[in-house]
Amino acid sequence: MNSKTRKQLLSFAAATGVLFQLGGTAHAVQVFDLGEFVVKAPVNVATVETPEVAVTPATVEGAYAGGQVANSNLMGVLGRQSFIETPFNVTGYTNELLENKQATEITDVVKNDASVKDVSLSGASSSWSIRGFRTTQQDMQFNGLYSIAPRFYTGTEGYDRVEVIKGPSALLGGMAPNGTVGGTINFVPKRATDKAVNKVKLSYGNGSEFTQHVDVGHRFGDNNKYGVRLNVLNRNGGTSVKDEERQTSSVVIGADVRGDKFRAALDLGYVYHATLNPQYRVLFNNGSLKNTTKENPFTPVHIDNDMKYGATDTFRRVTEKYGVVSGEYDLNKDWTAYAGIGARYTSMDYKYNEFTVTNLAKGDANIRYRHNYQINKGISAEAGLRGKVVTGDVTHHIGLAATRLEQKVHMQNNILNTVSGFNYLKQATNWGTATETSWASPLSSKQILTGVSLTDRIVTKDEAWQFILGARYQKVRSTNYGAKETTYNSHAVSPAVGIVHKFNDKVSVYANYMEGLKAGVSAPAGTKNENELMAPVKVKQMEVGTKVDMGKYAATLSAFEVRNPSYTTDVATNEYGLNSEVRARGLELNVFGEPVKGTRVLGGLMWLDSKYTKDTSSTKLKGNKFEGAPTVNATLGVDQDIKGVKGLSVSTRLNYTGSAYANNTNTVKTSGYFTWDLGTRYTWNAGNTPMTFRADVYNVLNKSYWNALHSNGVILGNGRTFMFSLTASL
Repeated sequence: MNSKTRKQLLSFAAATGVLFQLGGTAHAVQVFDLGEFVVKAPVNVATVETPEVAVTPATVEGAYAGGQVANSNLMGVLGRQSFIETPFNVTGYTNELLENKQATEITDVVKNDASVKDVSLSGASSSWSIRGFRTTQQDMQFNGLYSIAPRFYTGTEGYDRVEVIKGPSALLGGMAPNGTVGGTINFVPKRATDKAVNKVKLSYGNGSEFTQHVDVGHRFGDNNKYGVRLNVLNRNGGTSVKDEERQTSSVVIGADVRGDKFRAALDLGYVYHATLNPQYRVLFNNGSLKNTTKENPFTPVHIDNDMKYGATDTFRRVTEKYGVVSGEYDLNKDWTAYAGIGARYTSMDYKYNEFTVTNLAKGDANIRYRHNYQINKGISAEAGLRGKVVTGDVTHHIGLAATRLEQKVHMQNNILNTVSGFNYLKQATNWGTATETSWASPLSSKQILTGVSLTDRIVTKDEAWQFILGARYQKVRSTNYGAKETTYNSHAVSPAVGIVHKFNDKVSVYANYMEGLKAGVSAPAGTKNENELMAPVKVKQMEVGTKVDMGKYAATLSAFEVRNPSYTTDVATNEYGLNSEVRARGLELNVFGEPVKGTRVLGGLMWLDSKYTKDTSSTKLKGNKFEGAPTVNATLGVDQDIKGVKGLSVSTRLNYTGSAYANNTNTVKTSGYFTWDLGTRYTWNAGNTPMTFRADVYNVLNKSYWNALHSNGVILGNGRTFMFSLTASL
C-alpha cells in the first residue's frame, strides 16, 4: 500500500468516526481534515426521540414501486407526461437508484438500461450509444435545455433524476448541437423538498478514490415557499486503471420559489475535474488491416486488465461554470407560460495520445501525441406556452415552444510527435516524450440553432385515446473558421405523429413517427476536403410498442426502425461526404418495479439489427454491420431486502454485451462478454442519526474484455473494482 493510499484510508477512518459519533447526545468539538473540506462535529446536541431504523422506503414520491424508476418524465414541449400515456420509450432513473447503485457518473446510471451502451473513447471522456447511435456528453440536456450541462464532466451529485428518451426527438427538445440522434439524456436538478435534507457521505473505491459529499436542502417561508439545495463534492485518488488519477471539486446550488400562480428556479454550478494518465483506446490503421476481411475479421485477444494504452504525463483538466434561470406562470387554470435561459463556460487543457496498431501479426504499434486547448461557451434559451381547449368530446392540449442556442468553440488541437516501438500485447515502459506547446485558443467554430415547435395532443373524453400531431421549424447556421472559412445556413421542418390507446389503466399500446436533425460535421483531418462543413441531415424513426403498469411492476415492449443518413470517406477519392445510410431495426424490453414486497427488479433486453443499407462510394459499405452496435445487449438487476435483518439488503446485476464490429468495413470484431456485479447495504440508527453503509463489487469475476467503439478502435474494459460508502442523514 503506497503512502497516498494509506493516508486516504486513515482520513476515511477518521471521518467515519465523525459520522458514528454524530448520533450521540453531547460532543466536544472535533475537527477532521477531509482533503479540501473541514467537518466539525456538533456541540451539545439535544437529546431527541430516536427514530425508527430507516430502511428502503416503501414508496418514493413520483416513482414506481421499488423507487428506482419515475412514473412521469419531462417530454419537452409536451411537458411532464406519465409513463403509461407517453407514446415513446422513456425511462427516468431516480435519485434513490443513483444512491443505492453508488452512481458517481452518468455511465453508472445508464448501464441499467439495455438500450444504452458505453462507447467512451478514454478514461477522460464519456459517450454512449442509444439504439446503436452515438450520444455524446456534449449533447446532454439540463432540465430540457441543450448546451448547459457540464460539457466534459458527468458527475451525478447535483441531479435528482436521469431521464433517457430513446430515439430521435427534434420535436420535443430541438436539435442536439453535436449530432446526437439515437436518443436524449436529460438531467433533472435536485430541489429542496418539504422534508429537510442534511446528508454527509464518505466513499472509497474504484481503485483508491476518496470522496466527500455534502447534500443539504431546506425550505422556509409561508407554506415552504422558498427552497435551497446545496451539493458540495470533493474527490481525489487513483482509479482502478494503472497510474490513472482523478481530482474533482464541485459545487451545485438549486434555489426555487413556489407561489400560488408561479414557480421559479435558479441553478448554479462549478466543477473542476482533472484526469491524469488516463486509459486510451486502441486504433487500427488501414495498413494493419490489409490482410483481413469481413468474412475473417481480426478479433483482439483477451489480455491482462491492467494493460495501459495511455502514456504517462497525459491529462485532461477541465473547469466548468454554468447557470440557469427558469420559471412558469399560470395565466389561468388551463394555460401556463414558461421560460428559461442559461449559460455555460468551459475551459479545457487536454494532452493525450493516440495508440495505433500498425502490424496485426506482431502487434506493433505507435503513439501520436496531441494537445488540445479549448474554451467552449454556450447560451441556451426557451420560451413557451402550454394549455388546453375543450371542443366537444375531445380535449386539445396545445404546446408552443421557441428555442435559441448559440455555441462558440475556441480551440486549437495541436498534432505533436509520433513515437514508435510499442506493442499492444505488451505493457509499455518507456512512452517517449511529447513536444512542448503553449496555450492558444482561436475561435474555431460558431453555431446558432433557432426553432419553433407546435404540438396538439388530442385526448378523447374517456381518455382511452390520444393523438399527438406536431411539427418543428428548425434553422441552422454553422461556421467553421481556420485556414478556410466555411458556413452552412439552412432550415428544415420536422413533422411528428404519435398515438396512444389505453385499454384500461394498466395496459396501453402506442406508435410514433419522429424525425431528428443531425448537425453537420466537419470533414476530418487527412481527407481531401478537410475542415469542410457538411450539411445537417434528417433522421427518421418509426416505432410501435406496448406498456403495462400493474402497480407493483411495469414494463415496456417496443419495436423500432431508425434511418440515419451518414457521412463517410470514399477510399478511392479520399473525399468525405454524405455517401451512406444506416438502418437500425430493433426490439426493446424494459422491466422495473417491486413485484413482491422487498424484491426490486430493474432490467431489459435489446435486440438490434443495425447495418448500412446504402453506400454510393467506392468503399462499398452496403450490407455491412454498423460499427459499435452489438446485436444483443441485456441487463438484469435484483435488489432484495433480508427479512431476518431489518435494514439489510443485497443486490446483484448481470450484464451482457454481444459481439460487435469496431469499424465500418467489418474487419475488426470484438467478442461478446458477461459481467456480474454484487452489492449490499445496511441502514441503522447511530443514536439519533440514520446511517447507511453501502458496498459494491463490479465485474466480480474480473472478466477481461474489449469494447467496440464507433471510431475504428476498441478500448479495454475495466477489471474488478469495488466501492463502499457511509452516509449520515443528520
